[in-house]
Amino acid sequence: MQAGDVPRTYADVDKLMALVDFKPAMPIDEGMQKFVDWYKEYYQR
Repeated sequence: MQAGDVPRTYADVDKLMALVDFKPAMPIDEGMQKFVDWYKEYYQR
């Protein structure tokens, strides 16, 4: 870490989810894996 870096951040998105009536249904680890798989396929890596 460099001077001034924030070691951890947190966000409370409850108000946003209520405002736009959206709640993610896919766990983050599954979503990230799907993205990585898509990226590798799309860019042939």
